[in-house]
Amino acid sequence: MKDIVLIAAGCSGMIIAVVHGYLGGTMVNRALQDAPGSVRRIMQAIMFLSAVYWFVGGAVLAFNGVLFGEEGRQTAALIAGTIFLTAAMANLWATRGRHFGWMVLTATTVLVAVGY
Repeated sequence: MKDIVLIAAGCSGMIIAVVHGYLGGTMVNRALQDAPGSVRRIMQAIMFLSAVYWFVGGAVLAFNGVLFGEEGRQTAALIAGTIFLTAAMANLWATRGRHFGWMVLTATTVLVAVGY
C-alpha cells in the first residue's frame, strides 16, 4: 500500500512540474517582458529549475518500487518530501497564501509522508 501512495505522490509531483513549467514559460515569462534582463533571467531560472526538481523528485517516487529497496524507498521519500515541503513553504510565504500551488505541494508532501 505504501508503494501505491508513493507512486501517487510521484505522479502528482510530475504533473505539478509539467503544469508549472508550461504556465511559467507562457504566462509568467510573458508578463516579465518589460522587466530588466537580470530579473527576467532569474525568474526564468526559478521557473525552469523548480519544474525540473519537482519532476525528478516525482519520478524517483513513482519508480521507487522498481529502482530501490526498502532503505532506498525511505531515503527517496525523505528527499522528495523535503523538496515538496520546502517548495510549499516558499510558495506560501512568497504569495502570502494567494496562490493555490502551496496547497497542491502540501497535499503531495502529505502523500509522501503517508507512503514513508
